[in-house]
Amino acid sequence: MSVPATDLRTSAGRTDLRSAAGRAGRVVLPLVVPLIVIAIWEYVGRQRLLADGLFPAASASLAALLDWLFGWRIMDGFTPSPVYSGTWLAHMGSSVFRILLGYGIGSALAIALGLLSGASATGRRLVDPTVSAIRPISVTGWIPLALLLFGIGDSPAIFLTALATFFPVYVNTLSGVRLADGNLVRAAAMLGASKRRILIRVTLPAAAPNIVTGLRVASGIAWTTVVVAEILGAKSGLGYVLIDSYNQFRLDYVIAAMASLGACGFLTDRLVQWIFADSLRWSRSS
Repeated sequence: MSVPATDLRTSAGRTDLRSAAGRAGRVVLPLVVPLIVIAIWEYVGRQRLLADGLFPAASASLAALLDWLFGWRIMDGFTPSPVYSGTWLAHMGSSVFRILLGYGIGSALAIALGLLSGASATGRRLVDPTVSAIRPISVTGWIPLALLLFGIGDSPAIFLTALATFFPVYVNTLSGVRLADGNLVRAAAMLGASKRRILIRVTLPAAAPNIVTGLRVASGIAWTTVVVAEILGAKSGLGYVLIDSYNQFRLDYVIAAMASLGACGFLTDRLVQWIFADSLRWSRSS
């Protein structure tokens, strides 16, 4: 029995409409809550309902961000800050420099010690008790010591970032190594591979998904930590602008700094995923 061509066209049309509606839903739905929040934020700020009228509207915060980024004046009635206007890139560069050094040092040390602890019982007895004893100490608890040892400037921020980065990467590396397939390790040993070769060619790839998870967690912690360090012991950076603008009662620039930190943390996480995407393709397919 043949189906009329009209029915086929109608069915195809309905399928196309459902597909288009599904695509539109995927685009629109994630925007609903942010748009509602921004609308409420704008109303509350314009009506001066919070913080004795100091809480800025969304439009004022956007104007502050654009002034900080490019020196643009886009809104009548907005008073730009001569201290911050057009300086975003310089402050961003200071924060990125501290994070790159601290994150790189902490991650490299954590992966090395995590591999040692996971692959060797002797190494685990040597390293893991000390790490487990230090790990519960909050990073903020290290701030007085960091300022005492390194003074004001980049060094305490780099030290604290490396310290905060170390622990999630170490824990995930250790977990990944210990969960590696023992059959693969034994097979490599039976084929005559040395312990060093097994560690590099078998254990490390098997632990890679866990290591990348640790690196992703650590990237967010690194941004949080560098802000704390800059607030207490720096004269540049996104964290410095955040606290300095607060001290000047420029909450529009405070929110601009917060937005910048959130965007930087998001982009860093995506960058870590992108860097390791090809090398971890096997884990997704499996």
